[in-house]
Amino acid sequence: MPALVSELVNAAIDPTVSSAELLRRALVVTRRLGVSVLVDWINGELNGYHSGEVPQYRRVKGQLVVENPIHGPIPLFADPDFVDDLTDFPIRQSLPELIEVSKSTTGIFSHFPTSVEQRLMRMIEESNGVALRPALKFSTVQINGVIEKVRSRVLEWALDLEEKGVLGEGMTFSPEEKQIVQQQHYHFGDVSGSQIQIGTSESSQHQAGGDMTALMALIKHLAGVIRKDAIDVGTRTELEAELATLRAQAASPKPKWPIIRATASSIKSVLENAAGGALASQALPYLAALIR
Repeated sequence: MPALVSELVNAAIDPTVSSAELLRRALVVTRRLGVSVLVDWINGELNGYHSGEVPQYRRVKGQLVVENPIHGPIPLFADPDFVDDLTDFPIRQSLPELIEVSKSTTGIFSHFPTSVEQRLMRMIEESNGVALRPALKFSTVQINGVIEKVRSRVLEWALDLEEKGVLGEGMTFSPEEKQIVQQQHYHFGDVSGSQIQIGTSESSQHQAGGDMTALMALIKHLAGVIRKDAIDVGTRTELEAELATLRAQAASPKPKWPIIRATASSIKSVLENAAGGALASQALPYLAALIR
């Protein structure tokens, strides 16, 4: 009977073995070796990444398009900095789902969250006169690239085990083999451990492209404004929608600063028209830091 690791190597180079099946076989090996970090990585690939960061190889650039009912998807040309942030896309679907998606012959599209989509549609309508729905377009080459990266990493790991003499004869691993593996440090996902801490306006953290301190302070300030009775129902409803957008961006591992700046500009306009502009002056320090 072939050793577990040798079987894994053979499966990785066998084109008839799907990448999803390869991952399931790798899961058996990692569980029997007790490598928890690799178990977590494989489970993420098999079940999808539902929160937090994704491995770097799962971040791809989409093409910003608008859905024209007559001509189909049309590229949307906008400020390069705006497009760069907006098109940076984390692929969170499970590998089995990606395998099915990669079979598409009509193109692969992803739509934006409702709050972001509505804001983009207003911007498109202001510049083009028509409120077309925006989307990100991807190629099957990009999706297949993710699938192949996963397959290659399993193969590289299995070959590394072979080189170290970790084989899994008899469908199990000896204490010595487990000890060898426990001494290694694997980082399959390339996921940074650093996260923006949410929940304190005194935080001094910054991210490229914007001032996180000002963003958190504005969120706190707006929440306080909304709780007061000094604003009318219409203003409160608008501010609640804008606040939801800011909170979603603040909670994201990679906030999209063009969206934050556009939201801050919209908030400034709403506040200037409310209560004689007094609310706008109170929020101006935070707004100015985000809009500039």
